[in-house]
Amino acid sequence: MKKVSLFVVLMVVGALVLTACGAGPAQPSGGGAPAPSGGTAQPTAKPSGNVQPTQAAAAPAATEAGNSTVELNTVTEGLGTLNSYKTAFIMSFDGKDKDGKAQSSSLSFEEEYQKDPPARRTQYSGLGPNVSAANPADNSSEIILIGGKTYWTFGTTCSSSDSMDAPSSNPTFSPSDVMGSVRSSQLLGTENINGVSAKHYSLDVAPLVTLGAYANAKGEVWIADQGNFVVKYIFEATGQNALFGGSTGTEGTVKWNYEVTSINQPVNITAPTNCGGAAEDIPTMADASAKFAAGGSSGYTSASAFEDVVNFYKKEMPGKGWTAAEDEGFSNEGFATLIYTKDNRKVSITITFDQDKKTTSVMIIEEKT
Repeated sequence: MKKVSLFVVLMVVGALVLTACGAGPAQPSGGGAPAPSGGTAQPTAKPSGNVQPTQAAAAPAATEAGNSTVELNTVTEGLGTLNSYKTAFIMSFDGKDKDGKAQSSSLSFEEEYQKDPPARRTQYSGLGPNVSAANPADNSSEIILIGGKTYWTFGTTCSSSDSMDAPSSNPTFSPSDVMGSVRSSQLLGTENINGVSAKHYSLDVAPLVTLGAYANAKGEVWIADQGNFVVKYIFEATGQNALFGGSTGTEGTVKWNYEVTSINQPVNITAPTNCGGAAEDIPTMADASAKFAAGGSSGYTSASAFEDVVNFYKKEMPGKGWTAAEDEGFSNEGFATLIYTKDNRKVSITITFDQDKKTTSVMIIEEKT
């Protein structure tokens, strides 16, 4: 069982995105699913209602029932057979610490994916005992892969980078990183859920109890007849607040709820607007590649010679209405910093030549004066 905190998850995700320039985001081998962005995006999928695990003896009417087992290596196994989908994985904890003070935590991973044109949006949000709810946007993150670019929003900050790899159905975060594999102990029947026919099983919770030191555990899973993927998974137990970094002695009810919706139905994934980067009046070399942007900073790599890039900005910036601040600039062999001003704006353009790669890097930083 991996102990997960929202802060750690978001920092890892952010590191992956910010290092993705020209290489595309890293993909975990297991696959998985993942909550609202700091901008206007809204959560894409929510488990329906306040679903609670039921006892096997209280199973709904079934067309098939009896002793039958099934095992999947990952919760998200089979999603690659779908043209599109939305997933939601929500972990929550409600209980009290050793002093009797109420403790409540939640962590949500939501995702939507479409095969054609390829696009994926992953959203994260959560609140833990050490995270303030005063500014919800500060506790959320979103990653969008579309049109050869990766966009990352954390709170109100948006950054972007070129991505060589097209989005795949291997999700960014896998619930199996927490849950492990899926093992059933009994077939309860067949039901229509989220628009597909699915086998309904009670979960074999023994491995989960061992991993999480949980008690009174119970859970159910619905697996699609066609495609053999998990449509729904619910788990409930009592135990410590291990996943959210709660204080020692904090105990209560732990719930996991994973669900797949909009199966092979249209989804709407679009790139965020105003995601940082250079303003329109700051030119870019025609052969720019490996572009990235974050807030008021942006950059790229050019195959052009160092001198050509320097001369490009010395010519183009004045043509865009910028005035060179000659006394602040600096130029040496293979390195130059050009400073320009315009109205109440100031731009610093740093140009560096990489002798080994024979490429020229450009970093642009704009600030208000």
